[in-house]
Amino acid sequence: MIVMTLSPRLSRRTLLTATGLGAGAALLAGCGGGPAAANGKLSVVTSAYPFSYLVTRIGGDHVTLVDLTSPGVDAHGLELSIKQVLAIEEADLVLQIPGFQNALDDAIASHGGDNVLDISAELSLLPVDAAHTEESDGGGEAHDEHADHDHGPHDPHLWHDPVRMADLADAVAARLGQLSPEHSQGFTAAAATLRAELEELDAELAESFGAVGGEKPFITSHAAYAYLAERYDLHQIGIAGVDPETEPSPQRLLALESVVQETGVTTIFFETSASPKVAQTLARNLGIESEELDNLETQQSPQSDYPQVMRDNCAELIASWT
Repeated sequence: MIVMTLSPRLSRRTLLTATGLGAGAALLAGCGGGPAAANGKLSVVTSAYPFSYLVTRIGGDHVTLVDLTSPGVDAHGLELSIKQVLAIEEADLVLQIPGFQNALDDAIASHGGDNVLDISAELSLLPVDAAHTEESDGGGEAHDEHADHDHGPHDPHLWHDPVRMADLADAVAARLGQLSPEHSQGFTAAAATLRAELEELDAELAESFGAVGGEKPFITSHAAYAYLAERYDLHQIGIAGVDPETEPSPQRLLALESVVQETGVTTIFFETSASPKVAQTLARNLGIESEELDNLETQQSPQSDYPQVMRDNCAELIASWT
C-alpha cells in the first residue's frame, strides 16, 4: 500500500500541479459522499461571511453550510485544503464571484461548475475601477495599474449595500428552491422576511448618513467600501485597491497627505483581515486618528452579525466626521 502525506492547507494550484484533481479526489474517495449525502440536506459552499449569513437565514435547517473562510483571515487570498476542494465538487450549490478568489475559481473550473451560482450574473456589480477615487487625490494615481489584475472586472464587496444583499437573497432562494422543490415556498418566504429586514436596515443607514452634511470622505486601507459609498453618497479614498495585499506607492502616500489636508479627514481606517501598519503609520505621520472598520469578509465575532456590523461601521464613519 502506498501512503501519501499531503499538507492540510495545500493550495488549489499546488494540488493541481502535484497530483491533479483526479488523484486528489481518489485519495479521499474512502471518506464517503458529500455533506448532502450524509444528512439529506442541501450542501452549500460559501467563501465570504455575508454569503454565509444569507444562506443560513434562507436555508435554515434544510441546508448544511460549508464556509471556506476563517475569521480574521483575508478572504481574497483564500487557499483550500484537499477536503475543501472535494466539498466544492460535491456540493449542491457553490456561491462564486469570478475573479474574487483564484483558488475557488480553479476548483470550480476543474469540475465544470454546474453547481455554481455566479453572483456576477445575478446582480449588477460595480466595476473594479469604481472602488477607487480618482478625484481629490492631489494629482496622484488612485492605485497601481496592475493592483487588481487578478480580481476580474467586478468589485466583489457587494455586501456593503443591503439592497443588493436582498437581491442576492432572492437569487439564492430561487436556486435552493430548484434544488429542493418541496421546500421552495419556505425558502421564498425566508428571503422575503430577510428582504424586509435589509430594507429596514438600509433606511436606517440612509437616515444616519444623511444627517451628516458635506461630502463625507473617508480613507480606508483597501478599497472595500465602494458599494457603501455609492449607496449612501459617501466618498471612499483607498490607500490600496480592491486587493488588500497591494502595497501603495510612495507617490500614492504623498497624494493621500494632500487629500487629508484638502478634505479635513480626521481618521484613517484599517481592517482586521489586512495589516494595519500602513494605515496606522500614515495616520501617525499626519497627526490624525486611526480606527478599525470591519470589511465583513469574515465574521469576527458570533455576537456581531451582518446588520450589527453595518450599524457599527456606520457609527465609526459618522464619528470621524462629527
